[in-house]
Amino acid sequence: MPAAGAARRDWARQLGVAGFWRWWMRMLASLVPAGPRAALERRRMRPVIAFDTDHVSVWQAQTRDGKVELAEIARVALAGDANAVATEGRAALARLSRPGAPLKVVVALAPRMVLQKSLVLPAAVEQDLRQALAYDLDRHTPFKPDELYFDVQVVARDAARGQLRVELATARRAQADAAIAQAQAWGAKVIAVTPTTPPAVPAADLNLLPQDMRNGARFAKRWQFWLPIVALLAVALVAVVLPLWQKREYAIALNEVAGVAMQRAAISESLRSQLERQVGDYNFALERKYAYPGTVRVLEDVTKILPDDTWLTQLEIKTSARGKDAQRDVALRGESANAGRLVTLLEDSKLFTQAAPRSPTTKIQPGPGEIFDVGAQLKPLPLPPPIALAALEAPVAAPPVPAPAPAPPPAAEPLPEPAAAPGETAPPEAVPPPAAPPAAAPAQPAAPRPQAGPMLPPPNAQSTSPDNTPFSRDAQERDPRRPPPQRRRQPASGAAPTSELATPPAAVARLPATVSSREGGS
Repeated sequence: MPAAGAARRDWARQLGVAGFWRWWMRMLASLVPAGPRAALERRRMRPVIAFDTDHVSVWQAQTRDGKVELAEIARVALAGDANAVATEGRAALARLSRPGAPLKVVVALAPRMVLQKSLVLPAAVEQDLRQALAYDLDRHTPFKPDELYFDVQVVARDAARGQLRVELATARRAQADAAIAQAQAWGAKVIAVTPTTPPAVPAADLNLLPQDMRNGARFAKRWQFWLPIVALLAVALVAVVLPLWQKREYAIALNEVAGVAMQRAAISESLRSQLERQVGDYNFALERKYAYPGTVRVLEDVTKILPDDTWLTQLEIKTSARGKDAQRDVALRGESANAGRLVTLLEDSKLFTQAAPRSPTTKIQPGPGEIFDVGAQLKPLPLPPPIALAALEAPVAAPPVPAPAPAPPPAAEPLPEPAAAPGETAPPEAVPPPAAPPAAAPAQPAAPRPQAGPMLPPPNAQSTSPDNTPFSRDAQERDPRRPPPQRRRQPASGAAPTSELATPPAAVARLPATVSSREGGS
């Protein structure tokens, strides 16, 4: 252990750590106020027992004018009875010792007991300085190495010359052992033997105490040494671990919040997908319906576009799938006086595009007409804006609808007249006198206007016959003499339906003879 301590000191000296540490401590000490600095230095200084030829003096550190000095507090004469000397020495040290703990002191040898010498050595021996001097003690002192206690201190270094200036201090073992034994007999514990004589402060770097008696090996076992280190390590550990622990707890809390948010997001995504699927299913038929113009609109536009000298024999509308998109194709077949201009007319329309003849035109013989076969595509229409089926806000309650006014009693129905004999003419039907206006009823509050809906005639409303003569269905059933209303004649088998109303020849020419609508290519 002493060899390891010496090796560490040598290594620290080589790296300059020791010098830096002393400089750093001096700088820090200069920042501490004088009072606390002196109190700390006084506490670190141990009592000194200085041995001389005929007496022993006891010195204690005291503060004077902000400085720490050694002051003599007792002196014990060595001449006389040994027991009396021991008793007086114990009494002198008893004032400095604490109960339950031995008094630690520093033994100072008299100058005549110590040999000090300054040496200049090569810098290469600094690593094993004590061992190198142990071999040469007989050259530097008049005593043998086994008769001396020695210690060495590096005073200066000359890097340019590669030399060291060291201070060597030696003392005879017999005299040093006698002083150590005398101090221990008085109840003190010797921790160092210094060649410095009080009142000068003993040098901390020179210690003539044998290595086996020094407390450096037991220094690390003291609780005063380990407690601050343990406290410092605990504070450092808390300073490092506590933020990590807090961040861990924060990350766990964030993970829980993120997990709940992800679950809610998954539910929202599922609802959104389900809503989009339902909306797509609901709007599928409407999108197919409003993607292209309806058949009636196409028929109306074709009727307006074609000139009067053109008529159709076949109009075909079908849906063809080309890739992912579906197209609506229109095929026109018929006769026209000028079939070449039909393509231009269809291209100018807002409903058709890519009009082109599907086959060459054929001349009608005899006559000026031509048989044509033209194809085109319907332009897709923009979809109408979507309409919300349900509002998120609560609907406003409608005002109460007042009860309707009671209806007037129905008029008396006329009695049926007897049927006329054959050959007799029926007398003219008597016109009933105008009914008197009903008495003015009190004003009723205006009923709310009902919503628009299909208008249905009342059950007893009068209808109009083809000759614009009003009649009542009930009166007709009760009056068999009234002629029935005229009806359209049913066409013969295979003949086109006819009507009594005259139809313009031009309109008949525009109507298609055959109209077929095919969805999905059917």
